[in-house]
Amino acid sequence: MPKIVDHDSRREEVAQAVWQVIAKRGIGATTIREIARAARCSTGVLAHYFKDKNELLLYALRIASMRAANRMQKRMLESAGGETLRRVIYEALPIDKERRTEWQIWVSFWGEAVSNASFVKEQKRRYIEWRAFARDLLLEEQRAGRIRKDIDAKKEADSIIALVDGVGLQATIEPRRLPPKRQREIVDRYLSTLSCR
Repeated sequence: MPKIVDHDSRREEVAQAVWQVIAKRGIGATTIREIARAARCSTGVLAHYFKDKNELLLYALRIASMRAANRMQKRMLESAGGETLRRVIYEALPIDKERRTEWQIWVSFWGEAVSNASFVKEQKRRYIEWRAFARDLLLEEQRAGRIRKDIDAKKEADSIIALVDGVGLQATIEPRRLPPKRQREIVDRYLSTLSCR
């Protein structure tokens, strides 16, 4: 009887293998052979799921982005009492092993995006979604009276993303200088400037 393979699950496993290799070696040094080894499969299996390395890397980036977005959405739904924005921003920072790995992936993709049009397109798509999410969250916080009404939510969404990118990048490069506690302090100080209180 032929083996039944859950293709979605297998692709997810491959994405995790891509993350491991990128986190360890960066995108430039990542090879299909290393990804196959980390995924415990042959390069032929990878070729069955992905037409080339670029498609495989983009898939892994999309899965990482989707996981981060799902976590932030979950935090938004779970939070109450004025902590929603804070918790969502914390969720986007490299404050634990999973998120540090995601940041290593994102930083690697940023570097590659300079010369790869498909990576640029994916990064732009991700930023459009992130800006809309941040803007909507800010508007909700304004309606709830937790953030000042004079703040332009669209412009402030850009500030939040710049804050997250800046803190996340620095914490990825200098984790001892910006441990999780320090990352949260920076976010808290910024959020105090938006507060109605």
